[in-house]
Amino acid sequence: MADLLATLQGYMATILGNPVYLLLAIGVLSLLMLIAVLHRIHKIHNEDIFVHQAWGANWKGR
Repeated sequence: MADLLATLQGYMATILGNPVYLLLAIGVLSLLMLIAVLHRIHKIHNEDIFVHQAWGANWKGR
């Protein structure tokens, strides 16, 4: 079994040694974070609106 730390150090040295790989890695991480945020916003948007009971009598919808 290969040494995990040495493998990770090799990957990091390669990524940091080449600016194109560095930009590509940052772009992929940014894309994954954007997808996660958009997915969460979509889930929140589809949920029902919670209205507290004390305010429910005055609630007229959106």
